[in-house]
Amino acid sequence: MLRNWFTLTLVLFAALGSAEAQVSRPVRLTTADDVGIAGVYYPVASGPAPAVLLLHGFERNHTEWDIFPTSLQRNGIAALAIDLRGHGESTRRLTAEGPELMDFHRFTPRDYQDMLLDVEVAMDWLADQPGIDKDRIGIVGSSLGANVAMRYTLFNEDLAALVLISPGIVYKDLRTDDAMQKLGPVPLRIAVSRDDPFAFESCKRLMELRKQAGHTSDTNELIICTGYLHGADMLRGVRDLPTILIDWLKQTLSRTPAAPTK
Repeated sequence: MLRNWFTLTLVLFAALGSAEAQVSRPVRLTTADDVGIAGVYYPVASGPAPAVLLLHGFERNHTEWDIFPTSLQRNGIAALAIDLRGHGESTRRLTAEGPELMDFHRFTPRDYQDMLLDVEVAMDWLADQPGIDKDRIGIVGSSLGANVAMRYTLFNEDLAALVLISPGIVYKDLRTDDAMQKLGPVPLRIAVSRDDPFAFESCKRLMELRKQAGHTSDTNELIICTGYLHGADMLRGVRDLPTILIDWLKQTLSRTPAAPTK
């Protein structure tokens, strides 16, 4: 009987520990142009910790990441998954005439360009969170979100890591080729499915531009997966991809000891 009680106690403690690791909370942010951005934050228990911002694909929202944020969390990486403007719960802008509905079905190219403001407010919020090391923040983008992330690098060269899943040379007038030509030595991983034609050809071109820019030391920047899955669907359908990306993020976002002074 005592043995059974002890076993039950261990099971309960394990369950409580698992629940604690899964804790998350909703976040509401306001961009510089008064758009309300909704998201979910997955903090970690100890800090200062690294963090990543998750940007979903077209017609999706933060839920497309499924268990990926909690997997990051369990590996000591905080995560913030937001709904980009016009998607999910990020559908209202405050104007002088009152709230204005934002629907991606009616978006112009300018509206997609303004998604960079969503990224800006989210990155600033992450950097201000207790327990977050503001020098170890990266972005993971899926499809359209990958292109948004790539455009953001033109305005922020201090990213600690960048993961692009199924980016395109252009999605919704958001180009990546010019940004890749200007991308500095930011640690980079790109994942794409071989049978996802436009994304696959786009990624090959992006790697050519990366090489032309002189960043040729890391030959593993492009991860080519079998199949046809696109964007964050690859994280659910390609068995080892989440582990590969999380392990790389853990290594890349680890604190690097300062060089000894002379």
